[in-house]
Amino acid sequence: MKQYRIRLEGHAFDVKVLDDPRQKRVQVEVDGEAFTVEVEAVPFVEQATPAVAIPSAAPTPAPEGVSTSGGTVTAPLPGVIKSIAVRPGQQVASNDELLVIEAMKMDNVIRAAHEGTVGSIHVAEGRQVAYGAPLLEIDREGER
Repeated sequence: MKQYRIRLEGHAFDVKVLDDPRQKRVQVEVDGEAFTVEVEAVPFVEQATPAVAIPSAAPTPAPEGVSTSGGTVTAPLPGVIKSIAVRPGQQVASNDELLVIEAMKMDNVIRAAHEGTVGSIHVAEGRQVAYGAPLLEIDREGER
């Protein structure tokens, strides 16, 4: 069995190939749901990648779901707010759990990208959120 995490249009899916992928029809499991798919071999065509200048000190990108402008944490996928682990005024460290979004029967933990103080919380447990919707604010230390 092979297991993959794929991204499609900004959404992550866990995929397990349950059968031999050389067969014509294969059982797969996508986020816990089973499907039978047809497999067709496609010749690999390598695409030319344009040359890109890489700066010598490239900044580290923010984790998905976190905007570096203003400390607004946004939803990296649509789903339902399952739990909120923080409250306004609470100090958080980098990688602390902020909240959990349930999507496609999977819990997705949203973590802090940096340390700071939790500001406004824009969501409530049990509420549906869209991709990119503001979840909460984290004021970076020294920006208050």
